[in-house]
Amino acid sequence: MAAVRSRRLRLGITALVAIAAIVIGSLLLTGGGETPGQSPSTSLDPAAAMCLHLRDLQTPRVDAFTRVATELSSDADAIEAAGNPQAADAVRKLRRAVIGYRDALQTQGGDDSAAAAAMAQALSDPNIPC
Repeated sequence: MAAVRSRRLRLGITALVAIAAIVIGSLLLTGGGETPGQSPSTSLDPAAAMCLHLRDLQTPRVDAFTRVATELSSDADAIEAAGNPQAADAVRKLRRAVIGYRDALQTQGGDDSAAAAAMAQALSDPNIPC
């Protein structure tokens, strides 16, 4: 009995060491995934990153629109730095429309149709790549 237990224990330890070695090896080979402090969208081109940020517009909440407005400001700067000033201007116009819609949402019960129309118009700009 003692020999069987000892053998099982050795096999269990060997299996755990092998699993740990595989996990550590895969982390070393892949660099551990994301670089610390790097957001997932930084590896994308600026226009693609901006399109990802627009997902938050699907949730008409003040905090989501505030977050999108902040991201759009950075996106416009990055798009302009990448050499596309027309798209950067369109993104800045969209940011102003998002802020207007956010402000309309904050009034709770006010008429937000003009703000929604302004945002829809800004989103339909042909220089917005999404």
